[in-house]
Amino acid sequence: MKEYQKLKQAKEYLEDYIRSNGMRMTPVRLSILEAVFAFDTPYTIDQMKEYLDEVYPVARETIFNNLELFFRIGIVLKRPIGSGAVEYETCFETQTRHHLVCKMCGQIFEFRDASIEQYLSEKRYRKFKMSNCSVTIYGLCSRCQNKIKRERRKKQKQMEVKNQTDNKRKSQK
Repeated sequence: MKEYQKLKQAKEYLEDYIRSNGMRMTPVRLSILEAVFAFDTPYTIDQMKEYLDEVYPVARETIFNNLELFFRIGIVLKRPIGSGAVEYETCFETQTRHHLVCKMCGQIFEFRDASIEQYLSEKRYRKFKMSNCSVTIYGLCSRCQNKIKRERRKKQKQMEVKNQTDNKRKSQK
């Protein structure tokens, strides 16, 4: 129910913006807005297109233009993910979004940190007013850390066995 309320408020906000800027609220734009609220994780334009193609086929350029509009007016966040690509995330009525991204498996974990939020809410920038913020921390998740540890232990055992075998051969000579 809470997500429905956010979608309803975002729709009203978008309609007000569109009316005051001489634009039109088209069925395509509304479908894209509804799709934005269907995602609970960050998404790319291609992921959005794939999702929309099942319900309401939309050109990639139309999705891009609408997501850029939503970014400008504060409905979504946009962040670079490398190689010129970007991902979007719903942020309507949310000041900050924080993520941990595993560099090995690519899994994304959303987290909250009161100290980061406190710092950002008090931070002032010269000639700039922050509206939203996204903090992304890259590293290794616990599953990947454990996988690396297991592989190291396995290699260590293999080296020990090899060294023992080499030492036996040397002592036999």
